[in-house]
Amino acid sequence: MTPEAFPVALKLTGLRVVVLGSGAEAVRRAGALHEAGAVVVVIAARPSPELRRFATESGIVLCEVAFDPSQLDGAWLAVSTDPDPGLEERVADAAEARQIFFCAVDGTKRSTFAHVAIARSAGLTLAVSTSGRVPALARRVREELARLLSEVPLVAFVERLVTLRRETPSAERRRVLEDALRGLEFSGRLVLPDLPPPGPPQDREGCESQDGLTELPRRAT
Repeated sequence: MTPEAFPVALKLTGLRVVVLGSGAEAVRRAGALHEAGAVVVVIAARPSPELRRFATESGIVLCEVAFDPSQLDGAWLAVSTDPDPGLEERVADAAEARQIFFCAVDGTKRSTFAHVAIARSAGLTLAVSTSGRVPALARRVREELARLLSEVPLVAFVERLVTLRRETPSAERRRVLEDALRGLEFSGRLVLPDLPPPGPPQDREGCESQDGLTELPRRAT
């Protein structure tokens, strides 16, 4: 049996993260990591105008050079976003030698982590992952979870829970909060659509992106 991925929530504030790529996917990954507080370095020998513009606006470091293994020195994560198997192998080798977690967004077997689909609202974070096997499924489930979060006054609810936790003695906190949340539930059911029958793979350009990221705006209550 294939081991399941172990989900964690990384605190990347102030930590060096390297993104390799030249286009929109590099912008998306670098942007998400930048928002998480990471010190993002993007390596791109021929960056797109969009990537150059993003680097200027965000203040991330853009190195317009070819990849060299030494660029991973001191990094905590490495992400490869362009569909280049040769580059992915070299980055994977360099990351493994330095014990750095590595992800190629086209799902290479050398990846040691996979991005998750995230919905955030009112300090609540829900993450969905298929370990990179079916990113589209994770994104769609994420969209449904995000919709559910947006339909309730979650901000006020979370703030009341925060207050309740703060005002409850630590010895009683777990019991009081579990009792308060006993009525929380998802109603309805998950509807699975009919899928087309399997057939020969269709030629297509590029590759499917890994699981995406999103954040809901705070809803006024």
